[in-house]
Formats: sequence, structure tokens, C-alpha cells
Amino acid sequence: MSDAGSRIVLLGGGVVGLTTALLLRQRGVEVTVVERSLIGREASWAGAGMLPPGRAMAAASAEVRLRSFSNECWTELNGLLQRLTGADNGYRVCGSCVLAESAKEAEREAGRWAEEGVQAEVLDRSSLRRRFPMLSTAHSAAVWLPEFAQVRNPWHLQVLRTACLATGVLIMENAGDASLEWRSGRITAVTTSDRVLYPTAVCLTSGAWTGGLLEQFGVQSRIKPIRGQMVLLQVGGGWLPGVVECGRRYLVPRQDGLLLAGSTEEDVGFSRENTVAGIRGLLEFACDLVPELTGAPLVKTWAGLRPGTPDGLPLLGRVGGCENLYVGAGHFRSGLQMSPGTARILCDLMLDGRSPISLEDLQVERFSAGSLKGA
Repeated sequence: MSDAGSRIVLLGGGVVGLTTALLLRQRGVEVTVVERSLIGREASWAGAGMLPPGRAMAAASAEVRLRSFSNECWTELNGLLQRLTGADNGYRVCGSCVLAESAKEAEREAGRWAEEGVQAEVLDRSSLRRRFPMLSTAHSAAVWLPEFAQVRNPWHLQVLRTACLATGVLIMENAGDASLEWRSGRITAVTTSDRVLYPTAVCLTSGAWTGGLLEQFGVQSRIKPIRGQMVLLQVGGGWLPGVVECGRRYLVPRQDGLLLAGSTEEDVGFSRENTVAGIRGLLEFACDLVPELTGAPLVKTWAGLRPGTPDGLPLLGRVGGCENLYVGAGHFRSGLQMSPGTARILCDLMLDGRSPISLEDLQVERFSAGSLKGA
């Protein structure tokens, strides 16, 4: 089957693809989202929905720039979703307690946030005990970030899907692996398992699967899947007064009394199974941090495949040598939090040819020594 009516095709129906599609529709563009399996069921769905604050959009660091820009874009996106659907995506400001090894480390951490213009309060042993009395006494210092927010990943993805369909985005699920036809410096066709699309532009938002698509043109993205296992516990509403971060692991409380404990980082290819070692490690971490959790009911476990890159930052922008191929992938642990900013950047690039922020250190070809090739 052929379809000549798709102006922009997004390959990948996770949070970045859906958000980009929605913003494009707000500007009157015809959009098709092509998903190899089910919409929003990969890394976007599997994460904890943590949204750290940021206000330094002019920062030298690419991570800070994109995080800060995305933080600003969340307010606008939430308003749009509410107007279009009236549904709750679980967004709320909850605060986060970042545990430190010492008082000096806590002061340095607070100073880094303050440089960005973000509120940060150093907690000594007594203030930490008052705010988080359930934590193990092994920790004596922390930083409290009151502007830290969260969103419920599955809820947010469902709301995005509803908004996209309501505004006329065409969504193709279970489309299998797509192939791209390239001629005279342009993508001329996208072929799926049962359809050929003829877009004016293509954007790769395929997460851990993006590398295979780019390799069709000799572009080495170095994106690879990194498995993250998760545990869900039942603890009661209001039991933990905010997110708790300890290095790369965390506890995230939900308003309905559920508690997320995450997450592993495992380079195991495209395997998303839970393992005894992974789940045991997360449970031990959670119980060491909060001894009372030893009696908490275990609700569920799952795993997702984060799209990792060597520097932990996404590939974002147009592919050099191809005038209508764009990429927004490789966000690793930050896909959901950076999705509004990423979508706005991709939308502006595809329609206006410029980004609202600097994309220095986020270039698509920064890991590739090859050149674009095609038919």
C-alpha cells in the first residue's frame, strides 16, 4: 500500500516521537508516527519519570542547556495536554533529596545547582532526619531540591497518544523494521511491513533502534541499548515526602502509595528480561536506604532499554548530507525529562531550519567518521 499524504514521518513512537508529532500538528503539519511494535512501550514507558529542574539555557554544558530548556517547555506542554485531553499525566512538583557522602560534598552539590539559578538547600544530619525520618542513619548530609518534579510515564504516554490522535496524527503500530530510500541528497520513501510512505521529511526518534537506521547511510551513531531494571513496591500514600537519589539509584514515591526503586545499568544488548541479580540488588539498595521497606509488598518488576551513547547525550539535529533527515535519539536516562525541549528543537529545525538553543556537543555525526551514502 502506498500513501502520498504524509508530510513528515517520525520513526519511533516513544515520548520524543509523540511529543514532536503533537507539536508539528499544532503548526498545521501532516504527521505520521511509525512504530515498530507498540506505541510508548519501550524506554519511555519503563522509566521513573524524574524531572530535575534547570534554568541555565545559556550554559556551556550541552546537558544543562537541554535540561533547562526542557524544564521550561514542560509547563507549556502540560497546558496543551490538559486543554486537548483533560487527563492527568501525573505531573507534580515533589522535591528531591540528593544524598551526599559528606557535608562538603553536599555544599559542592548545592553550589552547582545554585550556579544554574536552581533552589538548593543543604541538609545536615538533624535536618535530614526531620525531613526524612525513615532513612537509614548511615547518611548524614544531603541537598534538598524543592523544584524537582515527576510525571507518571505510562499516564503521560497515554495522554500524549490521545492528544496526537485527537489532533489528527496518523499512528502506525506494529510496522516492523522500516527502511529508508535515499536519492539525490534526500529521503524519498519510507517502507514498512505493509506500506510505502513518501514524506517531505523524516525524523528518527527510535531510541535504542536508531543506530541501525542511521547505519543504512554510513552514519555511526554509537547508540546502544542499556538495560534498566525496576522494582515497584506498595508503601502507602504520603509515606516518603519526596524523591531520594543516591548516586545513580533512586526511590520515587507516587501519590497513590506506590514506590519505584531503580535502576540498573546493564550492557546486555536487546535483552529486557529481569534477572535475579538485578532485582535483588535493587531490593537490597532500597532496604538499606529505608529499613522499613523489608516488609513492603512487592507489586511488580520490569525492565527497559535506554538508548545510551558514549557521552550520555542525545544525537539531535539534521543528518549532514541529507536535507530532510533528522535525529532525536540517544537520551540515555533523560529521554522523558528532555522530551519537550527535544520535540520543540526538532519541530523548529524541520519547519524553520534553526534551533531555539545551541546544539553544540549534540551533533548527529559527532561519533561518526564515515560519510553519508545512498542509492
